[in-house]
Amino acid sequence: MTELAAAARGRSMTDDEQREFDAAAGKVTDLDRDIAAAEAEADRSTSSASTRADAAEIAKLCVNGGVASMASALIAEGVSVDEARARINAAGEMKAVVEHARRVDPTILADAADKLLAEGKTVEQARASFFERFVAAEEKTSIRSHVPAAQGNAGLTASASNMERELRRAGLKKDA
Repeated sequence: MTELAAAARGRSMTDDEQREFDAAAGKVTDLDRDIAAAEAEADRSTSSASTRADAAEIAKLCVNGGVASMASALIAEGVSVDEARARINAAGEMKAVVEHARRVDPTILADAADKLLAEGKTVEQARASFFERFVAAEEKTSIRSHVPAAQGNAGLTASASNMERELRRAGLKKDA
């Protein structure tokens, strides 16, 4: 091909040279396509073997982590083993957060961790959600530092009469 290019310098190519050049360029294009197809096939066969191994490892991690139901979703998403491990650990932590929250508020459902994970919530978002729930429940509860007065004598007049009685008993106030 360099001979054709050298011959064409400074002048137009003849029809024979142009045909030879086009034929050579076509062969180069065909070879590039063949090389790309062979590389893609090699990548596919290598990746399918590693994909099966990764899927098996992900399934094993899910079972050991107590979240076997996550295996199919992780494999379908095509996540790496490291990413799967991180998400499985987060799911375990989410379950622990929900169990702790259930001790504080038994009305929280046992499958709350699964629902939160399905919604894509993080552990921190789950904690914040439970915290807000607990704070709202606490705000409904009235907390007082004294014993409520009995009905009847309570109020300003009861306080005044009680004070007078105490002053009389101490001898500081005389009856009129």
